[in-house]
Amino acid sequence: MRAAAAPRWALLAIVPLLIAASDPSGDVSGCNWDAASGAPDLVEARGEIVELGTSARWELTFAEALTVPDPVGHPFRVDIAIRDPDAPALSFAYYRSVNRLVRVDATVAHPTEIYLLPEHATNVFNPPAIAGRTMVVQVPGRTLTADEEQTGTSPGLESLRWTVIVRDGRACDFLGNGRPNERLGVKIDAVGEEAPAAPERTGLSRWWAVAGAAVALLAVGGYLVRRAR
Repeated sequence: MRAAAAPRWALLAIVPLLIAASDPSGDVSGCNWDAASGAPDLVEARGEIVELGTSARWELTFAEALTVPDPVGHPFRVDIAIRDPDAPALSFAYYRSVNRLVRVDATVAHPTEIYLLPEHATNVFNPPAIAGRTMVVQVPGRTLTADEEQTGTSPGLESLRWTVIVRDGRACDFLGNGRPNERLGVKIDAVGEEAPAAPERTGLSRWWAVAGAAVALLAVGGYLVRRAR
């Protein structure tokens, strides 16, 4: 017997689960490949396009709770390194083929800074939301890609590739191999965003209503057939 295909809604429901990139715990090393420790240990990163295509959002999860501002030594730094295929790619130090940086330094104000490297342009946006082991960074899409049609959305977000590099002095942690290979997913059915308004609840579920309507139609159809005979 042939198995029934999964319904479309079931496939859409798991999309957000397919875009999280995991990173081994305890893989903090020296930025120059010397033995080192001290940088926050990144264990998972998720990137999404949200707010109807107008913003990019990253949720970063670390092995331990973050302390911001960083009280020891230099503030640790989180860079979301991005490759936009429509701009020249640059390689320097341990950054490979990138042209945009979304940066957070663990300072008192810790704003989110956006660097467009080939264009020598910078921008500043709201600080990330930090709660325990999680840091959520969100920036307007127009700060990363051009909104050529002036629609308020940024179609180019889907073509971006990204990675995460965490630094604290000479200690580093890279997402995967540190190259911008990850894609931005599209957030579906997010509360307060793309999700349609919930239908008003009634005494009967919508499935019973549909079944009742089907029975009524069959009854009317049978009556018309008998009358025609």
